[in-house]
Amino acid sequence: MTRLSPSDPSGRQLTVRDPGTAWRPRGEIEVLRDQISAIDRWNSARRVAEAAAQSAARSREARLDLSRRMDISRREHAALVSRTDDHLRASARTLATTAPRRAVLVHRHEWFRERVARSLHERGIHVVAQLDNGADAVGVMIAEQPDLLLVEDSLAMLSGEEVLRSVSTYAPATVSAAQVAHDDRMGALLDAGAHAVWVRRVPPQDVAVQLAQLVGV
Repeated sequence: MTRLSPSDPSGRQLTVRDPGTAWRPRGEIEVLRDQISAIDRWNSARRVAEAAAQSAARSREARLDLSRRMDISRREHAALVSRTDDHLRASARTLATTAPRRAVLVHRHEWFRERVARSLHERGIHVVAQLDNGADAVGVMIAEQPDLLLVEDSLAMLSGEEVLRSVSTYAPATVSAAQVAHDDRMGALLDAGAHAVWVRRVPPQDVAVQLAQLVGV
């Protein structure tokens, strides 16, 4: 993995990695195709994981672990179904045109999400969801297939690192980024798939500017 440390005139820490392939705009139909394909992959993986977990749940500890994983799966599924229902209600809008750039923000602090969302909106990027739970993030990410995903490293139910690892499987066209509490966490989030990682001291306005640049704005 190639890691780049671009100059930052503010002096704040930012680390990015070479994404391999450049982000490109998608058409509305292409986004819908990605959404349907991701939902199918998630359902297949869920069935396999549930069958394996149930057959292996012999001890009390294993049963507790299975219960936790089932809670996460149900939370992901609820978020996925809710967002997919929204898409079906708006399906008449399906056009063979370039889809607007769309983002999902996952962070425990509402004030941070709101400021990033406002700045992205000013740059023409539509924030389709603001969340604070990792399981919700996976479900919504599968249903939405956003162009951008921003996660915090510490989230409820699933960590930011776990959310990022699901992106390559369920939303490969999504450019993902992360915010971490400490510099020594940057490498782990990059290894999990983030294209850019910021430490918490970077203000939301600066994060939004860099996010927009990741998708050519």
